[in-house]
Amino acid sequence: MISFFKKLRSSGAKQQEVEQAPAAGEEHAELEKTEEVRPVMGLYFPKEFDSQFAQEDRYVMQFFLSELPEVAEGKLSIDGYKIGQDTTGLSLLAVLRNNMDADIALTRVPLVLQDAAQNTIARSVFDMSEAGVVPAHSAMPWRFVFPYSDFLVPQADLSSWSVGFHMENGEIRTQVSEFDFEPADQFSMSEYIEERDQQVIDEIKRAIEQTENQVNFIGTTVNYTEDGSLVAELFLRNGRSEEVALDKAMVFTLRDAAGDVVASRTLDMSQVKLSPKSVTRWTLTYDKDMQQKENPDLSEWLVEVEKK
Repeated sequence: MISFFKKLRSSGAKQQEVEQAPAAGEEHAELEKTEEVRPVMGLYFPKEFDSQFAQEDRYVMQFFLSELPEVAEGKLSIDGYKIGQDTTGLSLLAVLRNNMDADIALTRVPLVLQDAAQNTIARSVFDMSEAGVVPAHSAMPWRFVFPYSDFLVPQADLSSWSVGFHMENGEIRTQVSEFDFEPADQFSMSEYIEERDQQVIDEIKRAIEQTENQVNFIGTTVNYTEDGSLVAELFLRNGRSEEVALDKAMVFTLRDAAGDVVASRTLDMSQVKLSPKSVTRWTLTYDKDMQQKENPDLSEWLVEVEKK
């Protein structure tokens, strides 16, 4: 289960409500009807962010907070504020609002960036252990950089966009509770890499079990590179008891969740020989000129392989 955040401590006793007695002569005065004013969370700036925001910027961000939908009690929310692009990727300034009665220590946060049509542009897991805590009933800005290597599409319309938490079941939410994830002390990049490697091992085990006496091409990951190429990683599984030599002309066609052809290419695979009862990791690259569909839905995909 993905570690997300943990509750640290209570924010203290609730303030007492003080009932003021009416002034002399006002006992029978008629009460005026007043419009209910929704309280706006106070801004909290981490130490490294504090000097980056002038007073005017703070006023603008506070106004931005006042226009956001309310955060449910006991929830942590995320809202995108500004987005920019540089040589490393998309830099996203977001605001985290903690509407719990306790400070929240953030660990690793899985986020998804989406366009106006709710198509996923990029997804990443961010180490936020350096951010410290988000105080109870406070809003904290934080900058997230989505590297180009994490992009799922070659281009996107950012005239409208949103950011959300990526849940374990694939759901994307803008508000989560402390019960959605297990608490953890710290995020470890080495631990994250180990988990990803374990996922690959698990996939290999499943491939071995499901493809006995068969030769299969099993897709595992697909991503866009900085130059717009589409790179798919496959398992070449030989479930037979003898070595298998592949054919000279083989067509590899990538289809998205809608079943549409995203890209296709023909390769000479005659030099590839698969050992008996083996699984080989292999990378398939589609250059831009091989791609036939813009903004494909790669939440589900497959590679069809046939002889030419």
